[in-house]
Amino acid sequence: MMKLYLRNQLCIPVIGFNRAIIYDLGRKDYHFISIEHYHILNTDGFINFDRISDQSERSELIKFLLNLEVIFEVASAQEEKRFPKISRALHHTNQLTHAVVHVDVSNKFIDFISQNHLQNLSIISAQIDDKLINLIESFAYLEIDGIYLYIERFDAEKLDEYERELARQPAIFSVNFFGTDKAHTKLKDNIYYNFFTESFGDYQQLLTVDKLFVNQDFFLEAYNKHSYYNGKIYIDQSGNIKNGLNNTQSFGNITSMSYDEFHQTINSNQFLELGNLNKNQTLVCQHCEFRYMCTDIRVPDKGAEYWFHHFECAYNPFISRWNYEEGYLDLNESGITVSASGCAINEDKLSETFNKIWSE
Repeated sequence: MMKLYLRNQLCIPVIGFNRAIIYDLGRKDYHFISIEHYHILNTDGFINFDRISDQSERSELIKFLLNLEVIFEVASAQEEKRFPKISRALHHTNQLTHAVVHVDVSNKFIDFISQNHLQNLSIISAQIDDKLINLIESFAYLEIDGIYLYIERFDAEKLDEYERELARQPAIFSVNFFGTDKAHTKLKDNIYYNFFTESFGDYQQLLTVDKLFVNQDFFLEAYNKHSYYNGKIYIDQSGNIKNGLNNTQSFGNITSMSYDEFHQTINSNQFLELGNLNKNQTLVCQHCEFRYMCTDIRVPDKGAEYWFHHFECAYNPFISRWNYEEGYLDLNESGITVSASGCAINEDKLSETFNKIWSE
């Protein structure tokens, strides 16, 4: 009797240029698989493992997937209806969910977002001081799930001085310091203290493996929208309203706006355009297996048919290498040319490059 297998609906296969990934949303983990195995698993119905002609390969794959609980066996064909497909639609009732501000942000901002429910509020400050503590306290009556502090200059004495004050602020989720001697993390008083060796300016430009997030909320957002720009607003030090930290386009200055003007601005089609963009509409990203777990803060530009980036990512999906890994080459060196007109692939050069990297 042929065994019947269904895929765990929280384990989603995602295809890349060379390989695929199973996003295990329930366990917040991921597993690499081949593109051939992706096409077998990419179904909401019964999985046809007979498409794998080699019996040993077929048995090994089934065992691997069962052990990870990516698939499960059912007793009869009638049980399929008990495991309906999970919707991948994104349901947000609030257009503004994430805000990034500086410690000297205008008091108008606090008034303007008083009716919003923010999932995350990030505050950038040169140091921890009374000014920062006062600002955090001014947000106390608002509906904010978590406050993230980004401290540009690490000062051990300042941290010792204000650690108790920080512990009294229940909304603080993490405090991030830059320019430290050693990278590490500690949990104290329910606050994550993260220490980074790079400067804040370098950190905000980088995409690294530790910035990949696998969970259901993040996946649904990235699947439908841009995981960095969707629902986000950045107020720079001059009060200019922008989409994100690296954007130059301003949508007006908060200091000269009324409440209605502010909300008209952040709900305008022009302001929301980047947030409504998803990775399948973006050159290179559309070929990346990490695209639904990636927080990419680069500023995309609109091309002839697709969006594209002027600056390369730290990961090259055409050779499956990060820029810190041995054998990494940039897009041009791999035979890939990206411009406003599209993405041109020199298949012979790419094939030669890929085989050389992965045969060593």
